[in-house]
Amino acid sequence: MALVMFLRVAVTFSVLFATYVNGAASDGTSLPPGACYWRQGSLVNRTPTGPVEPIEDCRFVVRDLEFLDILGPSPKVVELVKTNAHEGAVWYPDNNEFYFSSVRLEGPNGVVRTDLKKVNLRTRVVTTLSAPLDDVPNGMVLDNDGNLLVCQQGSRTKGGFIQRINLKTMEKTVVADNWFGVPFNSPNDAVVKRDGTIWFTDPSYGSVQGFRDAPNVKNQIYKISTSGVVDAVADGFTQPNGLAFSHDEKRLYVADSGFALGLQGQFDIARPHSVTVFDVGTDGLLTNRRLFASVAVYDGSGPGLGIPDGIKVDTAERVYIGTVDGVQVFSHSGKPLGLIRQPGVPNMGFAGKRLNTLYMLNDTTISFTKLKVRAAGLAYASSRPW
Repeated sequence: MALVMFLRVAVTFSVLFATYVNGAASDGTSLPPGACYWRQGSLVNRTPTGPVEPIEDCRFVVRDLEFLDILGPSPKVVELVKTNAHEGAVWYPDNNEFYFSSVRLEGPNGVVRTDLKKVNLRTRVVTTLSAPLDDVPNGMVLDNDGNLLVCQQGSRTKGGFIQRINLKTMEKTVVADNWFGVPFNSPNDAVVKRDGTIWFTDPSYGSVQGFRDAPNVKNQIYKISTSGVVDAVADGFTQPNGLAFSHDEKRLYVADSGFALGLQGQFDIARPHSVTVFDVGTDGLLTNRRLFASVAVYDGSGPGLGIPDGIKVDTAERVYIGTVDGVQVFSHSGKPLGLIRQPGVPNMGFAGKRLNTLYMLNDTTISFTKLKVRAAGLAYASSRPW
């Protein structure tokens, strides 16, 4: 989600003494340490919705037994480093570095500033790069040549743009900054297909949060061709946010975080909190738009429903969505599988030689968990000779 006020929810649970999967008693399958089942509650019967015993140490909430195939026998959530980490979540395998953007407020008027940073995954040392603060970097992705693509949201004096950073020389170039002469609103998150095209979302959070003027165009999804031509490929979103292609690149998932108005504590129940999926044609056009998942909070609490933000996928076509109670995992058909509990996760990214370690950002820490999966959509990392 663009900048400052990604909803934080303090998750609390009541102790129950039964184990359920999708509202039904479990079949006796043993759970790994740190995991618990989820149950459907009842408002009429005053039965809480959410995790059941053991609750206190539960970091992995199982809604479907397929989730156990993802977790493995001994899953853990480990804190890598305490730091202001909000968006980005990109692994650069050449130096074993993890790139991210942070958010901070300055001055009596709460001026939004962001930093572009990296952390060395071996030494855990955090370094701030020299990117201009007033460009407000947000989401990032590596292109197929290992360059860092950064969604720069812009400022009052500069429109938003997609920036390419050569991580070997730190040379910076502008990939695209307009659609038919109209400046972008606030580029938020980006992905790269195997053919080299760049796809990104462009919500209006910069205007909402006061560091950009009112937008001149609808909040759309754009595609940048390998020759630099920009085309709008989808609209009809309130605030398009995270996006990801399926492993076979035949589907595109797009989060809409419009439920969160972009300011502290302000929400609109009539706005979306969902993920849409499109079919991707061989001509690169999007068709057959449909709901993939309407995202809620696993314990049924909080000031509102879930706010889907960053999206990642694995090679088994499962979908990982960052939201207020952690990372929710869905099957390729949209079936909820489970939750990695980590309050307030705007984005996350996979890293490691096996692409099986999921790093989660939540504005105060970067934490990780090793899973029995392999991430998809990381062409550069997948091509490295290990």
